[in-house]
Amino acid sequence: MHLIKRNHPDSSETPRALFDASHGQPNWAQTGFPSRELHSNFAGLTEILCRLGFHCRSTAGTPLTAHLEASRLLIIPPPVGRYDARRERWRCEKSSLFTPDEICEVLRFLNSGGRLLAFAYRFGDAFTQTNLGDLCLALGCRLNHDAVLDVRALRKTDPLHLQLDTPAECLPLSWSRNAVGLVRWRPGATFAVLPGAAAGPLALSTGGSCLSFDLTLRCICFASLPLAIAGRHGNGRFVLFGGPHLFESSALGLLAVADNTRFLRNVLKWLLADAVGEECSPPQRNLPTSPCHFAGLSRVASEGEGERTIASVERILRQTGVLKALNQARWLP
Repeated sequence: MHLIKRNHPDSSETPRALFDASHGQPNWAQTGFPSRELHSNFAGLTEILCRLGFHCRSTAGTPLTAHLEASRLLIIPPPVGRYDARRERWRCEKSSLFTPDEICEVLRFLNSGGRLLAFAYRFGDAFTQTNLGDLCLALGCRLNHDAVLDVRALRKTDPLHLQLDTPAECLPLSWSRNAVGLVRWRPGATFAVLPGAAAGPLALSTGGSCLSFDLTLRCICFASLPLAIAGRHGNGRFVLFGGPHLFESSALGLLAVADNTRFLRNVLKWLLADAVGEECSPPQRNLPTSPCHFAGLSRVASEGEGERTIASVERILRQTGVLKALNQARWLP
């Protein structure tokens, strides 16, 4: 694999993969579950990068911008606010937010040839109480406040083990399908690619029973939606995922399940390549820009007769705990 080339004082030094831990990623441990850092949930990804010749380093609470210049790959695990254990929800914490200056620095990093791998979480920033969506928007992509759920499993599967599968035909970019037959996910947010963006869907939900429920717009979408986006910014490349579980190696992670490890390797091969390969343009079919931006049978909105359906789904999501930031002490006694 060819690694990207950026201007460093010593071009022979080992390339650095920088894991962001400055935007609340350690706070996931406040739930009793492991944090989302390079040594915990992302240990599997860290190991794969080390085998590719990278030196993996964490920002460890220091400013993200202090490390970008010396890095070739930036990984942003899901940022999150402060945990409210009593209400099992996240609260906004100023230190977990990306500042405008940080977003500009990440864009400059990409423009000069850097690479970005970023992860959101189910229901997007509305759930985590952060602003990763601001960075996504700057890249021409909108992070929706929704989650894709397989409704067939909602009542019979605990929220920690909900999952959905995407077959190879849901991977529009040919390079991502190499030796991949099935990718397994847990509920995650979706994206919309804005007009003119040099980006396109990397993975699509199957639609149908794997529906999207938008937390803030209060609508249901049965269409196939982007679970991941691949794109370019300047001389750099980026990949955005709506959830982290498919590449995590914890007890609830799915890195070793189905063809997820192979899918990750395919993603890294494209992300880290020097040569201009296959363009990440949207597939040749109409995709909705958000779960509620099109009419017909594929959408149910919280108005008229749809209000009863939306209220029913919200009630099920509350009862099953999908809408909560789950506390290990309560959910895994």
